[in-house]
Amino acid sequence: MRQIELRHLGGLAVDLEVDQFLDLGDASFRGVPLSFVAPTTSPRAESWSRRWRGGLMTTCGLAAVGRAEQHIGGMHGRAHLIPASVTRSEGRWDGDDYVVEVRGLMREGALFDQNVSVARTIRASVGASALQITDEVRNEGFERTPLRLLYHFNVGWPWLEEGAVVETEAQEPGQDEGSGNWERTVEAPKAGEPETVDALIAVPDADGWASARIQGSNRSITVRFRPEQLPYLTVWRSKAAGSYVVGLEPGTCWPGHVDGPDFGKAGVVLAPGESRTVNLEFEVQAD
Repeated sequence: MRQIELRHLGGLAVDLEVDQFLDLGDASFRGVPLSFVAPTTSPRAESWSRRWRGGLMTTCGLAAVGRAEQHIGGMHGRAHLIPASVTRSEGRWDGDDYVVEVRGLMREGALFDQNVSVARTIRASVGASALQITDEVRNEGFERTPLRLLYHFNVGWPWLEEGAVVETEAQEPGQDEGSGNWERTVEAPKAGEPETVDALIAVPDADGWASARIQGSNRSITVRFRPEQLPYLTVWRSKAAGSYVVGLEPGTCWPGHVDGPDFGKAGVVLAPGESRTVNLEFEVQAD
């Protein structure tokens, strides 16, 4: 599998998975692993649970998010199986900052079916422990096409630890509009513990951004996104020993199998030629 290594980002190191939708793979901060690694069989195995390798961010979609029939992509869709055509991979000076930038083009399409492209740009500055991700999603077909898209950020041990707090600018369905302080405390792993999935509605701040973060005693990981682009947030918590992970997952929808109103599972529809831009930011901070 092809990879592009991003290094010297203020202690943050990330592998880009070129053959997996240009997603974010293994990641560490100052040598400490922060992304979740799954004990799976093969990237080409028959099911999501046997082929998903974890990593810092996995794109779910483009036609399905959550449990789904095989004809629309199966569990979490086909995106993680689609390789990228890398169109740029370079470093350059931008004023006083040395910027590294990777661009790629991906497509989910089929004869007599959808033709949706994603042009992705990943940008970072040397010395800063942060990434910016910009996706331009375009319907290049000639019929209206459903789009279900979710960004699956995954934090694992040892960065994830008992007592860490998951906090978001989001609200549960049915809460008063604008009340956006949701948080949970991470418990210690236990063998055989069931997973928990929370479906939330993102609440923008004064600048139009929403945040989801995992806050430890002296370190934090933050995902920032714009609710007008990604109005929903899923928080996945697995306390199971060996599969100890928290997922922060902004999207155009929730996974279809989670508890929540149907309006949060529909996604959006792109007209022929219509495009949708998504902006995400990821940042690590530590004392």
